[in-house]
Order: sequence, then structure tokens, then C-alpha cells
Amino acid sequence: MGLFGPEKMTLMLEQYNFFPGETIKGKITLNMKKPKKARELTVALIGERKERRTRMRNGRRETHTETVKVYNFKIPVGQEGEYQKGDFTFEIKIPENILDNIHPPRPDGALGAVVDVMQAVGGSNTGPVQWYVHSQLDVPMGLDIKERQSIAIA
Repeated sequence: MGLFGPEKMTLMLEQYNFFPGETIKGKITLNMKKPKKARELTVALIGERKERRTRMRNGRRETHTETVKVYNFKIPVGQEGEYQKGDFTFEIKIPENILDNIHPPRPDGALGAVVDVMQAVGGSNTGPVQWYVHSQLDVPMGLDIKERQSIAIA
């Protein structure tokens, strides 16, 4: 049950822990009171991490944290049309090298050693990647209907 009645969209996955190269299989279920015109129904595999940024402003150092997408792969599940109730199955293959490209590049040689020391002393500027599957019904001139499920990729 949602905050204002029954859920409009549910996102179910067959499993929630994955290895690179495996396939995410799931189902989106729509259960709306009235039909809604939509541009499309999509599902995406998204990886995000928090990054700490420091900058100088008016002679003072300011640090803030922002969320950065490191991976975003979206596929259509349904086309433009009216949606109300129904099940939509999907599959997303996780690339074999997905974990290779999510870390910022480390310089070689002496500069790389300096970066390692600075991260050991001051802590890393990046957090771990948070993975999730995100479904969205794109409703023009209205509120999109969204759902997401956290997953682990190791």
C-alpha cells in the first residue's frame, strides 16, 4: 500500500545480487485507477556514488557532496500509448567490464604514488558505487511514475 492508496507501479527482480556478465531479470507491474498517456515505459541500470568536492570561495575553503552517475544504461519496455494495468518483463545484461570503468583513472609513476598517499592521509574523495534498477513511466505534462530497487554488483 502506498502513501495515498495502492501502489501505481511495482518493480520486482528475480534476484538482487549480481556478478558482472549476469542478466538482471524482472517485471514492472502497473496498477493505476485511470489510464495515462505516456511517451514510454523504461527500465535502467544505474550506478551512482557520492563525491566530495572542495573549492575556494571568498578566501574560504568550502566542501560539498554531490551525487554523480557513473553508469546509466536505459532500455524501453513499452512504447508511446495509454497505460493503466499490466505486467512488463525485461532483461538487462550487465557488461563483463562494468566494474573496470567506475573508478577515476590513477596516474602512473610518482604522481600515482602521491595520489595514493593523499587518499590514505585525507580519505578518499569518492564513496562506493550504489547500484539500482530504475523504472519510469514518462507522462508528458504530468508527474512521471517511478520505482527503483537497490541491487549489489560484486
